[in-house]
Amino acid sequence: MPLPADLRDLLKDPSFWSAYERPEGDDGDDDDERWEDHPGWTLTADVGDGHTLVLEIDIDLGMLNLGVCPPGVTEPLQLGWDDDAHPFPHALRWDELDLIARAVALRDPDLPHPGPLLALASRFVLLGEHDDLDAVTPLLAAAFGTGPDDAGYWPTARSRLYRCDGRDRGVTWQRDDAGNWTVEQDEDQGGDFTLYSLRGPGSEFPFDAWRDLLAAAGRTVADAVPAPARDALGGLPARAVADRDLSLAAQTGRTLAAVGVGHPVLLRGLAEPAHPAEVCWILETVTGAPQGSLVARWFGPSALRAARRYRLGLHLEVGGRPDPRGYATTVTRDLDRALRERGLGHAGQSGSSMRRDASGGYVTHAVSVDIAVFDDLAAGTDLVRHTLLRHDPAPETVLRHLGDTDAVVALR
Repeated sequence: MPLPADLRDLLKDPSFWSAYERPEGDDGDDDDERWEDHPGWTLTADVGDGHTLVLEIDIDLGMLNLGVCPPGVTEPLQLGWDDDAHPFPHALRWDELDLIARAVALRDPDLPHPGPLLALASRFVLLGEHDDLDAVTPLLAAAFGTGPDDAGYWPTARSRLYRCDGRDRGVTWQRDDAGNWTVEQDEDQGGDFTLYSLRGPGSEFPFDAWRDLLAAAGRTVADAVPAPARDALGGLPARAVADRDLSLAAQTGRTLAAVGVGHPVLLRGLAEPAHPAEVCWILETVTGAPQGSLVARWFGPSALRAARRYRLGLHLEVGGRPDPRGYATTVTRDLDRALRERGLGHAGQSGSSMRRDASGGYVTHAVSVDIAVFDDLAAGTDLVRHTLLRHDPAPETVLRHLGDTDAVVALR
């Protein structure tokens, strides 16, 4: 079984996701003793013909490794990694991971799609201008599900988008003469986003093994329903999607069974779907519709179409205050709380600078605060400015928009 039982249970635990995601600006308990000396997990996803995608998770070290194993190979060929030091997480296109997850689900009911594989491995996806958020968002949302009401942190389609969004950031996916998809970035358009990928043109990325894995996944999906069986479906799938009618999806499954298509994952997913997104990709499989097309049609325009993440930097002058560090902590927490309560972002300290005082000792004179603003830059900036002014900042305090140019924000 590729998904370890204890990991399956932890996927319902907010503290696991906080440790796995290490969300920026989150004050989750990174010192949870459960992860000390934990051996971690290896998730092996079989797409068919002996090709596997391998995800290695070490929570204690904060390290994720993604690799591919061709038939007969036991040591994964590295696609990318993510850690707190020198990450190279931009390894996958969305359509590749979606295809792989479909193939894996068809071969292993223990790894349904959308589900654990998509939720975990989407850390390595990099979206580009070609990606349709109407097709991406529903699958991600279904993969993560809804966390407990008291969850301190729970991943969402929105939080994943902010990590993997290369749109409007100079990111370009392009195909080379051998048919390999490679990725580059125009740094002049990158703003605060930097591409870190092993998949550049002329790189040592295992392109041959990767092409073979994708081809095997494609065969697994294509072979799930023989082409002649599709003729018996008539307009049932189209009506199911147009009306968002799960009963018509179930009827589609009964029709398939009647003509001899007995794939248990397809029939179960149509009769008793865990989520409508599951119905959509299965209907795409049984009809041969383009990947993501029925997902987008069922769910309509994504609420995340206009989602963007902006960065602000705050140089908070604290010198001369009775309790410099205490003042900085109070201001940072207030900024973070205000942004989170409005759903506009978060804030966290990223460093400090020291100076000698009159006695020759060192004292903190300034603290750096990283601020993320979601979607509405103007509203987020106004909220930061008003919150900051309540703490009577020193004249030397500077707030900047970080991006193509570092623009100073007037505080008063």
